[in-house]
Formats: sequence, structure tokens, C-alpha cells
Amino acid sequence: MPNSKKKYWIYLKEIKTQYCVFTDVATPYAQHFVHRGVATWRGLSPSLRERSVRFAHGAQLREPTQFVRLRALRKQRSCSHALRCSRATLPAILRHNDDNYRDKKKIFDSLKRGTGEAYLIAKENPSIDFSNYVIKGALRNYAYDGQSEPSRAQYIFDLYSLSDKKDKIRKAILNGLAAEQEDTWSLTHLFDLAKLFAQQGDQEMRQAIYDRFCNNPIEGSDWVGYSEILELDGLQGLLFIAKKFGKFIVQNPDDWQDDWIIRYFQEKNPDLDVNKVLENLAKENEHIHIYLENVKRTKACQEEHKPKPIKFKDIIDEVLNSNPYLSFRRRHDLTESEIKTIAQRLVKEKDKKLKEKLLFVFTYYKFPLDSDFILNLALKKPDYKTRINEFAVSSLKFLKSDKIRQFGLDKLDCSKKPYQFVEILTSNYQTGDYKLLTNIVQKFKNEHIIENLARSYVDIFEANKTKECKEPLEALYNKMNCGIHRNDIVRLLIENNVISDKMKNEIKFDSDIETRDIIKNGR
Repeated sequence: MPNSKKKYWIYLKEIKTQYCVFTDVATPYAQHFVHRGVATWRGLSPSLRERSVRFAHGAQLREPTQFVRLRALRKQRSCSHALRCSRATLPAILRHNDDNYRDKKKIFDSLKRGTGEAYLIAKENPSIDFSNYVIKGALRNYAYDGQSEPSRAQYIFDLYSLSDKKDKIRKAILNGLAAEQEDTWSLTHLFDLAKLFAQQGDQEMRQAIYDRFCNNPIEGSDWVGYSEILELDGLQGLLFIAKKFGKFIVQNPDDWQDDWIIRYFQEKNPDLDVNKVLENLAKENEHIHIYLENVKRTKACQEEHKPKPIKFKDIIDEVLNSNPYLSFRRRHDLTESEIKTIAQRLVKEKDKKLKEKLLFVFTYYKFPLDSDFILNLALKKPDYKTRINEFAVSSLKFLKSDKIRQFGLDKLDCSKKPYQFVEILTSNYQTGDYKLLTNIVQKFKNEHIIENLARSYVDIFEANKTKECKEPLEALYNKMNCGIHRNDIVRLLIENNVISDKMKNEIKFDSDIETRDIIKNGR
């Protein structure tokens, strides 16, 4: 293949219009064809295959010494056609000279979702170089909620173990641990991953954990890495943390530290009086002393500003005067008598703000009076100054009637946010509704919509045990990146005896360790 290369101007339409220059398109593959005003080309160099480029404009090949500039189409119709054609063409571009493109795409898609498919494909195809995807999964936590979901470190480490590019991946993890400054949950992910290397005897990775801890921390995340250090080195790790925080406080006098790391270590080591050990060592070490004094001041400040409990006359007084709504603790332990009292006051209440507070309760409990009252609130045009309409729709999930079901179906037929109405089927599901639920999932790719649908579908099939759950739940499984709700979906499929053999095999290597245990424990 000739080594000569040309420069091309490529006019892109993504979030905003911009110009880019590609300098590494080999001459033999830089052939452009104009079909209905749309540019397609048959080859890009390997370095460009990873770029997600949407070509929304026509092209004209000029003289060999000039740039190729993709000119904007004049009509919106032509532009839309160009975009559709470019999306159809892009996979072909990326597959050029890459026979393993489809498997690599499956690996990366599975990795982002956290399913075991990535591991199985990688294991069955040892010739595939998937190291770049493992690195992406190491440097970024793709979990939907990195704070709430279990660690994905073991999942990535398992994929790393299959790769023949271990040095490349390991170096990327070292660099990422030292450099991450944007996302707290990607940094916790990197610390946890580095810990697995350290537990295998990797001293450089162990040192990297210590070097990064509280060193140029992400704002509000100076604690990241403490659990890995404590797990690796116990009391000696705690002493390091205390000294490190002491030095940090010297440099940042306004910093404050509470005692939760000390309490965490105490819970893990009940036979050890952790505070007494630290107090004794503080007599000899200035930085441990500074740290403990800071913790004491923080604790005293917290006690001083601790909110005083408010006494309410009755449940109505509590609901109406809680800010903004009834507290988390109280909303989960109301008595039947209290629920009925709130419902009776809601029916009479005229003030919209107070009605909103009262109605909020019934997003957690079944409204005990006439269900038409709630339906009528849901049918009203939304008032964007209150959340009455939103709470009314949410309350319908506990109520059953033909009118409520029809209201939900009508809304699902036209809503761009189906998760706001699909939960109505929790109490109004009928045989055959699985088709509707499956079609809804297939319409969307947005991770937030998929996550909200997953939450609703779990509630629907918890309340309606049926083998019909298979198709909609599998459709969610193949799109969602939330390990918590994937665990629920797997459990429901097993309980209804409709889980596929493919999914059974994948579960053994899922990113959620609890999901793996479902199969191990014979559930």
C-alpha cells in the first residue's frame, strides 16, 4: 500500500459545527462517491475507527493537492438524509480491515453495562486484542450510580487476567490513579482496582495507592482510598491516614475531618480500642495529634449545630409543617389510622401547597378513599408551580380500576417519558401487557430513561408474577448499566423460571458480586 497521505477537511455536525483535519487517510482509501448529495468513503486508518463521527454533509473531491471539504447541504431534508446514510455507513467504515469488530463492539457494550458477556467473548476469542476496552473500563466507572452500586474492580480485574496486554493495562491504571481529577467514583474504582493488584504482591501498585491518597484530592473527596489502605495494612494503614490528614490540615487550616474513618476501623476491629491507640501515638507524633484535635473540634461543632427535634400536635401538623415533605423515617412507618386521617384532610384541602404535602404521602401508600379523587388530580393540566399532578400520577400505581388503566395506556401511547406512567400497570397489569412493555424499552437508549423503566418494571413484576416478564426484562438487561436493578431483574427471571441459558452463563461473571452469587447459591 502506498505511504502517501492526503489532508482532508471534514465538516462535522455534532453538538456544534466545527472543522477537523484528518491527516492519516491513506490515498487508496480516500475515494469519495457522491450519491444523492451524500458523501461516503470506503476506508479510514485504524486510528480513526474509534471516533464517533456523524457525517451530515455532502462532499466534493477536489484536486489532489487541495483539501476535501464537505459542504453543507442546502435543504434540511437533504441534511437529514445525509445523517441517516452516514449512520448506516459508519459501521462499515469501522469494520474495514477488522474482522473482529463485531466481537469487540459486543465486549465494550457488555463492559459498559457490566454483564458477563464481555468475559465470555474474550475468553472464547483469545486472539482478539480488547485491551483498549479494559483500559476504558478501568479508567471510568460505567456504573449508573457509582456511589450506590457495588465495586466493579473485580469485574475489570477478571477481564485484565484474560488479556495478553497486561503490562499496557497495568500502566494505564497506574497513570489513571495518579491523574484522575474529574470523577470521584472513577477514582474510588481505580483505588479498588489497584488494591487487587497490591493483594497479588504488586508493590508498585501498593505504593501508588499511598502516593495518591489525599494528594491533590478531588474537592470534597479527600477520603477516597482510605478503605483500600485499611484493608491492605490495617492499623499501620490507619496511622498513615492520620499522619497524612495531619499534614494536610497544617497546609489547609480551614479543613475539617470527622471521626467516621476511625469509627469504620473500630467496627472492623472490635477487639481493639482504636481511639486509645491513636491518643497514645498522638503524644509522640505531631501530625496524628493535629488530626485528632481537628476531629474533636468537628464533632463538637456538629453537636452544637445538631437540629433539635420538633414536637408536632398530630400527624396532620407533622405532614403540613415538615420541610419540604414528611421525613424519610416517618413516611415509612405510618399507621393505618394516620394514613386515613391524611387522606380525609387531603380531600378537603384547598391550598395547593398544603395539598401537595398531603398528596406526597400517597406516593408511598395506597390512598384509602375513592380512587377517582386521585385520578381526577392526575387528569388535570399540570401546574408547574406545584407537584400535585406528578404526585397524583405516581399515587395511581397503588390503585386499580378500568379508568386508571386506560389513563395509563393513553399516556404511554404519546409520552416521551414513559416511566412517569408505566408504573400505573403495577396494580393494573393484564395478560399481554408484556408486548407494550417490551416495545417501550426498545424505543429508548437514554440511560436515565432505561434506569427509571427498570425500577418500574421490577415493581410491576414483583406485584404480578408471570412468565410474561421474560421479554421486557431481557430487553432491559441488554440496555441497562445499573447493577442493582440488574440483580432484581435476574432474580425475577429465576423466580418465574424463564431465565435463559445464555444469561445463566453470563451471570457467573457479572460486575455485581451479589448477582454472581445468585447462581452460585443455586437460586
